Amino acid sequence: MKSRLITTVFLLAATLSFHDAFAKDLNNEKETSYQHSLELTTGYPSLIFDLEFPTLSSKMQYYRPYGQDIVTHYTPGLNIGYTFGWSQRWEVNAMANMHLTSYDIVQYPSLSDTEGNGPSPDNYDWDAEPVSKTRESSVNWAICASVRYKWLVRDAFNMYSALGAGISIASPIPLPYIAPVGIQFGKGRVYGIAEINMSAANTFGMAGIGIKLN
Repeated sequence: MKSRLITTVFLLAATLSFHDAFAKDLNNEKETSYQHSLELTTGYPSLIFDLEFPTLSSKMQYYRPYGQDIVTHYTPGLNIGYTFGWSQRWEVNAMANMHLTSYDIVQYPSLSDTEGNGPSPDNYDWDAEPVSKTRESSVNWAICASVRYKWLVRDAFNMYSALGAGISIASPIPLPYIAPVGIQFGKGRVYGIAEINMSAANTFGMAGIGIKLN
């Protein structure tokens, strides 16, 4: 009788212990389950991408001998990203960037005593008021991929760092994606995001919102 009672108590204790362990594992699995998110952000476009050094340099060499200068206008870019989190601290992000680049081609007047000379910047008065101004615009694209590590995790506030690479479509020069500090804040399906970064898509940083898909 005593042995049956001891066996029953032991089995009951083992069952309760297994149930508690299973519940803890289930909670941990929920906490570290795969997370899919979409992010919509904006930021100052990449200076390296926007200037397009080889293209701009060739333009300057072509236009200045004819008394023309180029003024670049920067507009905030639009970033659409997908984020996949495989644990509570690790995420991978893929992002597409689009922004508008505009160039003003400014024509300066020629000097009066340079008639007959060949094309040269010395033939024009660069301190005078421009004679005319023509604007050219183009849509530029970039794609980036990075891995994020959340080094501070709270219920409604996370901080992370990211490292990756990106490339621009117009000037395919691979560039690193470096984000020393980023934050995510919000407890619902919609959250805010902001980060300081340097990449093919942005310079100085970006900010926007994210939507959890599951």
